[in-house]
Parts: sequence; C-alpha cells; structure tokens
Amino acid sequence: MSGDISLACPVLAKMLLHAARYPQSAVSGVVLAQAKGTGDDTNNTVYLVDAIPLFHLHLSLTPMLEIALTQIEQRFRSQGLVIAGYYQANEYIRDNVPDFVALKIAEKIAENNNDACLIMIDNKRLCLNLQTAPIIVSQLSSEGKWKSRDKSSVHIETGSLEVTSQLLQRKVQHDVNDFDNHLDDLTCDWTNPQINKLLTTIAAANQD
Repeated sequence: MSGDISLACPVLAKMLLHAARYPQSAVSGVVLAQAKGTGDDTNNTVYLVDAIPLFHLHLSLTPMLEIALTQIEQRFRSQGLVIAGYYQANEYIRDNVPDFVALKIAEKIAENNNDACLIMIDNKRLCLNLQTAPIIVSQLSSEGKWKSRDKSSVHIETGSLEVTSQLLQRKVQHDVNDFDNHLDDLTCDWTNPQINKLLTTIAAANQD
C-alpha cells in the first residue's frame, strides 16, 4: 500500500451527493488523481482531486462501463489526471461491504494504478450535518487483498465536511449527473461543471 491518501473537497462532495440523490439504489463512480510526475512526487501521498459518478441503475461489469472508463481517461488525460479508484454506495443502509462488482472493478483499475483505492460509502453515517467523512477507504495489500486504511492515513481537505453539508442541505444532490443520466439525455454532463462552480463559490464564501 502507498502512503497517505488525501481527498479534495470535490471528491467527497460528489460521491456523497451521488449517493444522496439515489438513496433507494446502489451507486458507483470513479475517483481521479494527479498522474505521477504532474504533482509533488517528494512523498507517497495519493492526491484524489475529483470524482465522476457512473451508475445508479446497473453497476455490473457491462460494455457501458468500458465505454465510460475510456471516455473518462480520454477526457482528463490532458489535465494530467488518471483514474485512481472506484467508489460505491450499496443499496441497503447498513451494508458498507464491497461486493463482487466493487472488487472486480477496483481490481481492474489497480492493474493500471498501483495506488488504486476502493472507497465504500457508509450510508448510515451520511447525513445533512457531517461531523466525519462517511467513507471507508481500502487499498490492495502486498498479499493482494483489499484492506481498510487506518483513519489517520486518510485526510479530507479542510472545510470539505462543511461544504458538503451545505450542498446536501440545499438539496444540490438533485443536480448531480452520472453516466446513466447522460445515456438518457446527452445534455447531462457527467463531469458536473455546475457542481464544480458551486463548490468554488461556497469555498470562497466560507473564506470571507
């Protein structure tokens, strides 16, 4: 496993907004990180900078997953970003254990990224006033098993809990688009630029 893992505000916000939009369903997505050589390589920290919501209808290994991953790779390569992990929120509120689909997709991502993360959303801790990040972050061990990282090694960008709470309270989750939405309506942008803009606005306001 690598060193520490750092989650920027857009990662936490989009994952949780995606889960909150479809509380009756399992949801999935991928997280992006700075490619090696594009950021600070003086330490082993994995910097997760963005999240891309994938599905809320069928999470299984399908051709649509391959198409989605290819489009994401092509879209963000020029920005020096790579797919660095997979996230999933299970259907049932007390279920935060990765299933076969989560493990297989995470393993596929790990084939191309040794630092790949598997993030499970802890539904029972997802609320409108977040005190802690309701996530469980795992990485592959030297034995080839996914093991949860110690909470002390997972860092959430300062202010992310407050910003995400504000978004949930304002019901911004209804504006989040995933690939399923895009397939139904091509005008639905799975990069969610409207969420990015809102995150920037709220972060700036909180600093004043």
